[in-house]
Amino acid sequence: MRLTITGLSSQYIHLPLAPFCLRRAVEEALPETVVTLCDLNVNETPETLLSRIMETAPEVVAVCVYIWNRPVAARLLRMLRALDDRIVLVVGGPEVTWSVEETFREMPCDYLLRGAGETSLPLLLRALQSGETAPETVPGLCFRTADGLHIGEVAPAPPPRDDLYDEAWQQALQGRMAYVETSRGCPFSCAFCLSGQREPVRFMPMEQALALLIRLGQSGTDTVKLIDRTFNCHHERTRYLLGGLIDARAQGRIGEVCYHLEVAADLFDDAELALLSTAPPGLFQMEAGLQSFHPETLDACDRHTDMARLQDRLRRLIAPGNIHVHIDLIAGLPGEDFTTFGHSFDSAWQLQPHQLQLGFLKLIHGSRLRSRDWGQRFSPDPPYEVLATPWMTYGELDRLHGCADAVERLHNSGRFARTLALALRETGLRPFTLLLRLGDAMRARQGRWSLDHLTELVFGELLSLGVPEGALREALITDRLATDNTGHLPAFLQGDGEALKRAVRRFRDAHPALRRPRCALLPDGTLLCAVWEDRHPVTLRCRDGELLRFRP
Repeated sequence: MRLTITGLSSQYIHLPLAPFCLRRAVEEALPETVVTLCDLNVNETPETLLSRIMETAPEVVAVCVYIWNRPVAARLLRMLRALDDRIVLVVGGPEVTWSVEETFREMPCDYLLRGAGETSLPLLLRALQSGETAPETVPGLCFRTADGLHIGEVAPAPPPRDDLYDEAWQQALQGRMAYVETSRGCPFSCAFCLSGQREPVRFMPMEQALALLIRLGQSGTDTVKLIDRTFNCHHERTRYLLGGLIDARAQGRIGEVCYHLEVAADLFDDAELALLSTAPPGLFQMEAGLQSFHPETLDACDRHTDMARLQDRLRRLIAPGNIHVHIDLIAGLPGEDFTTFGHSFDSAWQLQPHQLQLGFLKLIHGSRLRSRDWGQRFSPDPPYEVLATPWMTYGELDRLHGCADAVERLHNSGRFARTLALALRETGLRPFTLLLRLGDAMRARQGRWSLDHLTELVFGELLSLGVPEGALREALITDRLATDNTGHLPAFLQGDGEALKRAVRRFRDAHPALRRPRCALLPDGTLLCAVWEDRHPVTLRCRDGELLRFRP
């Protein structure tokens, strides 16, 4: 039998892990089966997707379906069915596990596998080959019957394994982001999350996990992204893995690779925070979900967190400046209105994370917030984003999209750090008010954006809010030189060209050893020179001491 598996990733940079799990399971159970992994992504044309699948001459096609690829997967399956109805079409993955009826209505699939497929896919293939296995006995299997649908119980997930990352995986990686799983399941049961199914957490042995993480750090990728739902839910294991990776970097066993971890910041103890403070800059990037600071909202989402402890741990995690920290807020949760969301935003901003993601509630299949009616209105199509709630109107949520864009472009990019700090200090505005105002201005401007256009818009808006022009120009010039190694400035920040040339000549005479300085005249006549060659791995700006001031 010839089996083709595809994960239909959202971008080329992502290499889905599920197809490799399924391939290994099938090859071990049915070594005579020819398994081909088809590396596809949703940005390719439907014709290209179909062509690449058919090049493998499949008898069975298995598609891993997620929230980001469901429409593309449905279209691909319809095209496959129209082309050759002898091909057996199988779907699985989190998006179809909890939407069986909808999936069979939408997609011409023959079989649907609920839950983990490592056990059920080989059993299904054996049933198709020999007929000796009754389909009804395959864990998680769903299929059409004369009376409707047979819907199997969700198949449990086995513990993660380290032998998936073999030569074939390495050849497919090609420098892309390396996804890795060292634990499965989540100890929490948040109502907005698919991981809130109260599955027990299954761990890869920590010695085995550390050896794997070090090996992947030698694979040529820039980022090893752990998809463990809560990396730090087991203290002994957390300290062992973090300490092992810090030691491996110190010993030169891994290079300039970043390990991206999803954590519950309130779980960190003092020993773990002390250990993390010793990590070299850029070794770790951590994503810590906050979602909201509003107590009623957290209760409605079954998210029980000591918020004072959480904020303390985040401040201590961020303070050393060696770990890039990303925190999340979700707009549209039950019980949170526009005002309380603004307060949540301000509280999150005051923690000074490197990245603050303002996201919007997705009513995903399998989440408890989707399964009950609390007055929500949401899109019927993936990603099922909330459109209105009893506490937040569509207009308010729509305005928050502009705020989210401003946060992404101005704060998360790292390009306007000094300018935003100046604006907050000079205007006395709350962070939420300022970013909402900038988001409104950005949404009012139509057409394509460039960094120069964005810089000019920020300049105009902040001037209108009363930020002193000289200080504002200096902040914008500093931000541009600290984040752009070309030294380019928009015309309105360039100043007197001849005066700049004279000042640069004097600077070079005084500092002949400094190569390729990027220079600009500040409003007070000071020459600002950037001499950096690479971005700081945490702030994404030039390093401290690489912006020099010179009086011509």
